[in-house]
Amino acid sequence: FVLILVFVPCSIFVLFSQPDMSQEQAVVQRIAELQLKLQHLDAMYREREEDVHVLSQQLGQLLMESLPPGGNVSNSLPLHLSPEVRTLLRNLTGLRPGGGDSAQLLRLPSAYQFLPHLLLSPSSLRPAISISRGRSGVSVVLGIPTVKREVQSYLLATLQNILDSMTQEEEEDVLIVVFIAETEEEYVNQVANEVRDHFLEEVEVGLIEIIAPTAAYYPDWNTLRVTLGDSRERVKWRSKQNLDFAFLMMYAQPRGMFYI
Repeated sequence: FVLILVFVPCSIFVLFSQPDMSQEQAVVQRIAELQLKLQHLDAMYREREEDVHVLSQQLGQLLMESLPPGGNVSNSLPLHLSPEVRTLLRNLTGLRPGGGDSAQLLRLPSAYQFLPHLLLSPSSLRPAISISRGRSGVSVVLGIPTVKREVQSYLLATLQNILDSMTQEEEEDVLIVVFIAETEEEYVNQVANEVRDHFLEEVEVGLIEIIAPTAAYYPDWNTLRVTLGDSRERVKWRSKQNLDFAFLMMYAQPRGMFYI
């Protein structure tokens, strides 16, 4: 009887003190569902993009078929259309005012055609970290990529040298983007903190920004095709270098007029 009095309250305490994992599991499930929906919407966007291209070609073909012998596109368009709409139709279909075949319209490839692995994650083209004040409209964007080095990093010295050589006027019309081209979270945070600690004022006014990619931005290195007689490690190195430069340039492109 004494044992019952001791164990029953303890059992009740253990029973009611178990953590409630249902809410956490529901959140995880909801996030997974939203990721799937985002991937589905992305796939639908690519399909609609293809449809728009096909429709523009068909519209161009119809306009070409409506041309009288020796006519041109400008004369074949309905007269009640405004000049702006007539120009838009010519641009959409790739037809020249003097005539031309819409099938000759060149279609620029997208990044997804060359890097299909980017479609596997909705965050593949989003920086894993982004320390930014949103500076834009500058004359020059300086991109500084940095990778993990076993011996010594020259990042802080490089930044200091650049800042020392700039005038006040140049500092107000320049953006420096530090791209930490690594995906190891601990290392990325370490470098970001070092840059922020050494150049706190420059970071606060928006002169220096710090970004890093997600792991989803990079492909499976083991699937790369070995070319130029290089070793697989060499192929991985130059492929990653190209991807790093591309990420940094894509990020910097809308922020200023010139990029270095």
